[in-house]
Amino acid sequence: MMSEETLPDTKLLTFFSEGTKKGQKAAPVPFSKAELLTFPEVKTWLAKGYELDSFENKLSPKDPCQVIVLVVLTKV
Repeated sequence: MMSEETLPDTKLLTFFSEGTKKGQKAAPVPFSKAELLTFPEVKTWLAKGYELDSFENKLSPKDPCQVIVLVVLTKV
């Protein structure tokens, strides 16, 4: 476990939605802020004294039905 002095000022996390299932034609659904705050890895970093700085939903270049979300957490 890292000590508080060695924790980075910024932590970047990446999450992926499920990809397309065979025959699926559904539109991709972006991640919401509320949803991100429930992710165990995000909760862990929030408990270490970080806050959600920003997040960005992007479509996967390999699967147009898959969403990739980039999360930026900063140390308070």
